[in-house]
Amino acid sequence: MLLGPVIQDVLNSAHSTTITVGAGATVYSRSFSLKNGDYFAMAWKAASAGAIDLTIQLEQATRLPTTEGSSDTGYTVPEGMPDIDTNLNDANWHSDSLSPVALPYGRLKITSAAGVANTLQVKFSMQEAI
Repeated sequence: MLLGPVIQDVLNSAHSTTITVGAGATVYSRSFSLKNGDYFAMAWKAASAGAIDLTIQLEQATRLPTTEGSSDTGYTVPEGMPDIDTNLNDANWHSDSLSPVALPYGRLKITSAAGVANTLQVKFSMQEAI
């Protein structure tokens, strides 16, 4: 039997549902729990007044970050895990399943190669088998 899915907004460090990524910047979402999840999926959509060029990665760790929204050496992209989106360059909704490793916490690392600020909305889905 499956419980869920539980769908939640991935938030920025200020608890906003829109994550702003400055031109050429790297930002980190708030961390979220991966505990009790058996199946994971994500939907995402970018927007910009100019060109969109984002890379989205899932970082994982054994603990919460020291400071939400900041670089943290405890968080890494697991070995062999592909990027969620390597070259996001449109304003359409995208979705995919995720296969995180067995670590209890995750967050998104979003890197912009664009010359203008981009924004990103993300819905994270987790389903538990009971």
